[in-house]
Amino acid sequence: MAKKRNAFDDFLDAVGGNIHRIRMRKGHTLEQLGRSVGLDKSNMHRIEQGKNITLVTLLKISAILEVKPTDLIKSDVSVTTADAEAFVRRKKRK
Repeated sequence: MAKKRNAFDDFLDAVGGNIHRIRMRKGHTLEQLGRSVGLDKSNMHRIEQGKNITLVTLLKISAILEVKPTDLIKSDVSVTTADAEAFVRRKKRK
């Protein structure tokens, strides 16, 4: 069964897309960026595909790409209180 999408997934997809676009514009390969961040190529790829990352990893990526962290998290995604409450309820059921 396919995983149900939510605003958090959409936000992570947007962050991953931002990282991908900026990385490409700056001329870095996945392997180069990953190595600089301390990740392998496959984990870097997963981040660009919307995998959750820590703030520390986000800060490392922004420093290496020489952009502000806010450039990486810019998004039109809106997360409501109801979204957050539903997310917490799903996590508690697991």
